[in-house]
Amino acid sequence: MKVYDYVDWVIFERDGKVFPLDIDRVQTKWATIFAHNGFSVFTIEHLMAAFYGLSLRGARIVVEEGMEVPILDGSAKEFVEVLSATLEKLEEEDRYWVIDEPIEIKEGDRFIRAFPSDKLEIDYTIVFDHPLIGKQNFGFVFSEENFINELASARTFVHIDDVYRLRKSGLAMKESSTGVIVLTDNGLYNGTKLRYNDEFVRHKVLDLIGDLSFLRFKPKVYIEAYKAGHKLHIALTREILARGKLV
Repeated sequence: MKVYDYVDWVIFERDGKVFPLDIDRVQTKWATIFAHNGFSVFTIEHLMAAFYGLSLRGARIVVEEGMEVPILDGSAKEFVEVLSATLEKLEEEDRYWVIDEPIEIKEGDRFIRAFPSDKLEIDYTIVFDHPLIGKQNFGFVFSEENFINELASARTFVHIDDVYRLRKSGLAMKESSTGVIVLTDNGLYNGTKLRYNDEFVRHKVLDLIGDLSFLRFKPKVYIEAYKAGHKLHIALTREILARGKLV
């Protein structure tokens, strides 16, 4: 994958064909997937979180082989380091999405809600039946500095059984993926050390930032998420696009 400066947000390119980033071409399973006219690229959320979190002007992303954005260490840290030194930022982020009334999306006991606000603020709760996770909550007020210092380094996490399944399918968690948090039934695999005590929930907030990137401009909303995940993140983003106003 190669990334070049571009003036109008994000486009993917393969074999000379271009595919502008479009929420109508998005699928969600265990990751966020962009698919259009036979072209697919998996696990775009960490890369997109870096673009969005750094308020970059745009990029042309050339996918040379494979069908997945490199997982690297499972966070946005390396993307932030490279892109901040390579691509131009918006001169001034003077447009925002606003909503006039609350938005709520529910699926069983999972939900995500957005309320009118004067800034982008997130309150995220996760619940996992694992001794290292349990119930975790993280509150985040968006700024570029906060994104870099509080979210960008938070890594994805996966159970060791799912690593074998994903490797077998040819996606993610390959032997070259170092630093990803791999869980066993009772702890961490192979001596992995956490970067934060609440790294698990921080990573979910990072995922949400990546999924909000389809808005291009930041929303001024207060988001409350409970056990949400990519499917509900994208559903909320669609609702903001449909019901919000760009001002």
